[in-house]
Formats: sequence, C-alpha cells, structure tokens
Amino acid sequence: MDRVLQIRGLLDAGLPTRIIKQILPCLDKPRVIHFADATPEMLATLEPERDRMTARIECLVRNRDAVAEYLEAVRNNTRRDPDTPDDGSTAAEG
Repeated sequence: MDRVLQIRGLLDAGLPTRIIKQILPCLDKPRVIHFADATPEMLATLEPERDRMTARIECLVRNRDAVAEYLEAVRNNTRRDPDTPDDGSTAAEG
C-alpha cells in the first residue's frame, strides 16, 4: 500500500512515469529517496523536473492569491452595499 501511495504522490507532483520508474527502486519509505549510485544522467533528469515543479508551485500560489483577493474584494463590497438586504435578496426584487 505504501508503494502505491508513493507512486500516486509522485504522479500528483507531476513527475512523468519514465522518471518514477527510474527512482522507484530508490524509495525506501515515503519522502525518502536513497541513491547509492546517483548518476550524472539521473541528476540531469531530476533537476529540470524539480525546476518545473517549482514553476508550477509559483503559478499555483499566484492563482490562489488572485482568487483570495477577488473573494475578499467581493465580500467587502457586499458588506458595504446598503441596498443588499440581510436575507440575500436584492432591494430591486419585489
């Protein structure tokens, strides 16, 4: 079961299956990778993947922050609008 969770986590992180196949034998337990004989090729493969994940994280953070700012602005605007009754209906409704 741990192995399935490891694979799922690596897939969710965006690692391609070709890289997961290479590093899977080196996974002792969750979040621990042990490379007794890491090759320059393996490092050259993993570094761009790490950089790609970092870029995705930065993009997600920017998008999350933009959505949070939008929600805050909408909530603040709703609180300040005197024409909006407390029951959620609008003053124009009959």
